[in-house]
Amino acid sequence: MPSHEHHILRILGEATEPLFPSEIAERLNRELGPAGAYTSLEIVARLKRMSDQAAQVQDGRWTLKRLVL
Repeated sequence: MPSHEHHILRILGEATEPLFPSEIAERLNRELGPAGAYTSLEIVARLKRMSDQAAQVQDGRWTLKRLVL
């Protein structure tokens, strides 16, 4: 079973534009159901640990580093 980090990276990869942590949390919680219950703060903490793959853009949204020009 994929880790929550893999789910977050997949969500970012499927997005057509960068996402706010609250949007990522909403999508992740919808997918995981009651087992999820992630907050925006937890998502930010996980994104920061994945700084080799995810990047924050100027307005606070996040995207995959490979999508940043």
